Amino acid sequence: MTTEPRLSAEKRKDRWLAAAQDRARLLALGALFVLGLALTSATGDRNLAKLWAVLFTPFLAGCAVALSVYETTVNWWLLRRRGITVVATFKENVHGTGPDGETTVTKVYTFTDASGTRRTYSGGGGKLVATDPARVEVTYDPYDQDRIAARKGPVVRTFSFLAYALLGPPASALTVAYPFVFGAVILMS
Repeated sequence: MTTEPRLSAEKRKDRWLAAAQDRARLLALGALFVLGLALTSATGDRNLAKLWAVLFTPFLAGCAVALSVYETTVNWWLLRRRGITVVATFKENVHGTGPDGETTVTKVYTFTDASGTRRTYSGGGGKLVATDPARVEVTYDPYDQDRIAARKGPVVRTFSFLAYALLGPPASALTVAYPFVFGAVILMS
């Protein structure tokens, strides 16, 4: 039998807020689906309502991709613009359980920011700059405590840029074009 430590009031509040935000997003998506279904049904064309029901899921997938591209771009831009790069020292491995029940290991690194505050970076895969103890370069945003990223080597950065440049714009363009294409289909029917 294993026991879990009791969560602090702050962590319980953070989990409650995250769950409330997830519920609000699901409710908004459900309302959007019902609104679209009601509007297409109001036209009297059953095929249009079926088209809405079938194309709604790809629309959501496109929105998720566009949101991911947006967040990645904002993080990259802000870290490039105002980020400070420091060397973080390996502290410990944190063992946990993933959603599939498998054991996960997360490396935790510590560093001191420009204001003298001790901060941690959880992750890995950064450019190793020293060993014994392991040290990696991380870039943090002094204005946002949660925006921290490990610096990657030039090969990884090149492949990441190519993937972003080749996949991001088409996915974003398809997501933006979807309402217009759907509107055109409605007008043509």
